[in-house]
Amino acid sequence: MTASTTAAKRSIGLRAFGHSAPQNKLGSTEPRLQTALLATRELNSQVDLCSVQRVSGERRFSTQSQVSGWGSHSGYYSGNKDSARSAPSAPFDYTAQRRLALAKDAADSQADNVETQNSYYRELLKPSMQDTKAPLVISRIEQGQHAMDLETLQLYLVALMRGKSTPEQAAIRLIELLKNQQHLVKHLVGKGGMDGYERVLQMLANSKELPNVDNTSNEFMANTRGAGLQNLGSSKQENMSQDDYEYEQDVQETQASDGTNKRPIHVIMHEKPTKKIWDMAKWIMSTLFYAFCILTLVNLTIEGSGIMKAATKPGNFEPEKLTSKVRFSDVQGCEEAKEELQELVQFLKNPEEFAEVGGRLPKGVLLTGPPGTGKTLLARAVAGEADVPFFFMSGSEFDEMYVGVGASVTGDTQVLVKDGDGTRLMEIGQYIDTYYPGTNEGYVVPVDGVQTLGYTGGAKMDGCAWTTVRQVYRHKVDEVYEIGYMGDMVRTTGDHSVFIRAADGEIRAIQARELQVGDSLVDMPSSKASNTRAVNSAVSHNLTMWASEADSAARQHCRAECHAQGVAEDIAVTSSLAWLFGIYTARGEVVDSHLQLSFSTNEAQLKQKVARTVADAFGASPMANSADSQVLQYSSLVAQFFARHCGERAAKRVPESMWTGAASTYQAFMDGYLIGCGGKQLSGSTEIVSSDYSLLRELAWLASMHRVQATLKASSSSWVLEIQARSTQRDVRITSIDRVAYDGFVYDFCGCDNEAFFGGSNAVLLHNSKVRSLFSAARKKSPSIVFIDEIDAIGSKRNPRDQAYMKQTLNQLLVDLDGFQQTDGVIFIAATNFPEVLDPALTRPGRFDRIVQVALPDIRGRAAILKKHSEKIRLAPDVDMVTVARGTPGFSGAELQNLLNLAAIEASKQRAKGVTNAHLDYAKDRIIMGSERKSAVITPESKLATAYHEGGHTLAALYTQGAVPLHKVTVIPRGHALGVTMQLPEADRYSVNKQEYLAEIDVCMGGRAAEELVYGLDRVTSGCSSDLERATKVATAMVTQFGMDEQVGLVSYSSEQREKLSAEGRRTIEERVRVLNEMSNSRVMSLLREHREELDRLAQALVEYETLEKNEVERVIKGLPIERKVVPQ
Repeated sequence: MTASTTAAKRSIGLRAFGHSAPQNKLGSTEPRLQTALLATRELNSQVDLCSVQRVSGERRFSTQSQVSGWGSHSGYYSGNKDSARSAPSAPFDYTAQRRLALAKDAADSQADNVETQNSYYRELLKPSMQDTKAPLVISRIEQGQHAMDLETLQLYLVALMRGKSTPEQAAIRLIELLKNQQHLVKHLVGKGGMDGYERVLQMLANSKELPNVDNTSNEFMANTRGAGLQNLGSSKQENMSQDDYEYEQDVQETQASDGTNKRPIHVIMHEKPTKKIWDMAKWIMSTLFYAFCILTLVNLTIEGSGIMKAATKPGNFEPEKLTSKVRFSDVQGCEEAKEELQELVQFLKNPEEFAEVGGRLPKGVLLTGPPGTGKTLLARAVAGEADVPFFFMSGSEFDEMYVGVGASVTGDTQVLVKDGDGTRLMEIGQYIDTYYPGTNEGYVVPVDGVQTLGYTGGAKMDGCAWTTVRQVYRHKVDEVYEIGYMGDMVRTTGDHSVFIRAADGEIRAIQARELQVGDSLVDMPSSKASNTRAVNSAVSHNLTMWASEADSAARQHCRAECHAQGVAEDIAVTSSLAWLFGIYTARGEVVDSHLQLSFSTNEAQLKQKVARTVADAFGASPMANSADSQVLQYSSLVAQFFARHCGERAAKRVPESMWTGAASTYQAFMDGYLIGCGGKQLSGSTEIVSSDYSLLRELAWLASMHRVQATLKASSSSWVLEIQARSTQRDVRITSIDRVAYDGFVYDFCGCDNEAFFGGSNAVLLHNSKVRSLFSAARKKSPSIVFIDEIDAIGSKRNPRDQAYMKQTLNQLLVDLDGFQQTDGVIFIAATNFPEVLDPALTRPGRFDRIVQVALPDIRGRAAILKKHSEKIRLAPDVDMVTVARGTPGFSGAELQNLLNLAAIEASKQRAKGVTNAHLDYAKDRIIMGSERKSAVITPESKLATAYHEGGHTLAALYTQGAVPLHKVTVIPRGHALGVTMQLPEADRYSVNKQEYLAEIDVCMGGRAAEELVYGLDRVTSGCSSDLERATKVATAMVTQFGMDEQVGLVSYSSEQREKLSAEGRRTIEERVRVLNEMSNSRVMSLLREHREELDRLAQALVEYETLEKNEVERVIKGLPIERKVVPQ
């Protein structure tokens, strides 16, 4: 083939795939093409195209934006605008339009069903349509988003000719379609490329079964099968380029192609080199995008399921696993306490010895004493000496344990749940299982924004209310108690509680294992004031037309729509609204975003009543609805309101406001629902038949809230709900209690307000008690020790003003302690720093009936503690622990351990070979006086004032009889103080006399007195505030507690008792405290005036040396020099 022939073929190939060719004149067209054109004109004369008109041979596009009817599309018309405007419109065919709408919905929802697509195309191409739908068919098929087959291509050609395309133009667009739908070509003939196109064209040319659209389309296909397809390769002879002419000559030489097997159409496709690069780039970008989406989805799935999370299991209690057991030899400084606890060790080792002679050891031991004295270590030492399991729990954890976890019930228990997804009645297991991946169990999962139906609190039921759920819990058990009542059953674990109603009407929680047949459970009460409200009176809240979670922009838009439509923004919850809710729940539906309520021909009065009620409640009027006079249709605003509160279609539900509404609103809702669903009236009851089990179950719960007997039964193909006609007193007495084996999960709602929530098909009140796994584990591991640290967090004295959960926690603890016997082999040890605040019921005999004092260690105890903790510390040879113990009176064991640790750290920082006395003094000063603030910028004037202040304290401590001996004084800021004067007793003090208390007040007043003496009364600084506070505290104790004041007398008043004194008594106490402080200030002023010269020397020395030991202070006040380096200024 010559180069010119190739070029000509390339040109033809481009024209075949969408490039327009020069138009042919009719006179020079081949005979077959003339026949096709004549057939096309005949087709145009027969087809009724409502949007296309031919006026004086001129054809124009319509100026109308849309064509009326279903499936709007730009229309065409021919002629001038006036003629188009004056053309008579065809009568509206509602049946055809409805059939077309159904076909469109089916085609849109079944994009992969080729028969559904072809049915839709046939409906569009029927002549009965008022407007031409051919452009819509062409556009939909060329999009390539719906299923296609050979018949689809035939319908495509029909649509092209309906759209006034010539046979040549139709053939070219067909090939363009096949190029874009290569998968269709492969599906039809099994191969792609040029061979595939040729075979599809041949199949169309040889097709005898034409699509059944109308006779015109069949005639068109008959006339154009050869002209449009067999002459696809024919070229036009006029207005041809040189390349085209050469190609035509070549075709004539090699026999023109007509689309048959002998003479196929040859098309050569040439792609630009840049197109391959672009295709490759698109493939890479799409691959990366889909990979990112898949990885993101997998990551979110794994994180949401919790598969990769490390589950904590606070619900399972195991004894502490220590690397080495604690012995009594590890606990020093509390020899008396160890002796008292030795008998516990003997009991745990051999409890039979005590049982033989009838002896019983205390069930609980309470360890009291200051912080850091080793109470917890003592408890561990008891377990270590006896070699028994040791269970540990702090008071705060114990409180969380009781308050946190609700009654454990089986997963089929019905509960009412409200969260971000709305309000619904469902099985508790179905809800909680969503928080646990796989078979995980035994740990608490925090939740947010979840509520369930509980009660308002108090000893008697005043009403039900939403209660917050803070956590959920799931665990496995091997047995449950089945509690039968009212033909229903609740299954719960034996150590959990449900509420029962006593004879006097009060409610109380009792464990399931202690229930008896005949006990009355607590069912749901009606609202307290339900009987006093008028039928149409509003309750205390309104409902808005917008969703509660809507943002400000959405609310503003809704307000604008309400204003435009005359609809109220806030809708009062009245009985009328409840009645409308019932009507909608029974028969309402949302169609095309509008609310529709349908009525039968004999329900004209009901229709009028509904219209009036909607107008009163919303201010809305029905929309015009000429198609069906038995339908009330309202705007999308009203439709969204009802759908939001009552659901729609198969997801109808009881409105949230009905669950806590009055009896009048419940009755109005049920009246509306019974009218809407056509409930069957029986003798004394009403029967509702429905296939919506979820909705009927909610109605049964709602009825039980108002003491109305409701029974839900299953029929052959639906459910039947029978509701009593009037409220009756329900008999919720227990009819049976069975302990049965159970292998599965039980579930808890945790942290519920007022410790209760309703559950069960016939709802009863379940108690929010704790899974006592701690005590169960202790029994299984007996003999064992249960240690509760900081028990004052839950065992403090009960007060009527305390929160309910605080009292409930202590009450439950007392009950659990009573459940243990002395022979169970479980001993409870508790520790507290404040034994005086514990409730007497906790420390009575039979509970924590033995109190062991763990006091601060004396000098021998401190020496033993220091030696024990210094075993692993390298000490200098001159360090004597007895000397260190003598200089640390009042230190606890924890403070002594901290002292050694600080000294070792300081020695390491200085790269010393061992801990020296200097390091120990540094650590002691840091514990007593606080850390040095060397970075603080102190002016010379302020430093001198501080030196005089601390000098006053120092001289008062030196010259006042009975004062604690001076240890050290410094003007270096430590902690919150600008200077510190430190005193240390020479020995442990167990009692203090009046002289020593007065000396302590004098030392406190020394700093202020020095400032007043040196600078004057007007320049006394605020640095003496802490001194006055301490002096006042000591003076107040002397007057009110120690009987050391002659005028007040020998009395002792606690802080609570002082509040109850008369005004004169309180005034006397205040006066005597003030007198003690002023007398002390006068004494110190006299002392400092007498030693003024020594005060000046001491102040100057403190400014110069900053820190002085006691021996250095004594040299300074005598005027002797101090032999050490001066601290650089």
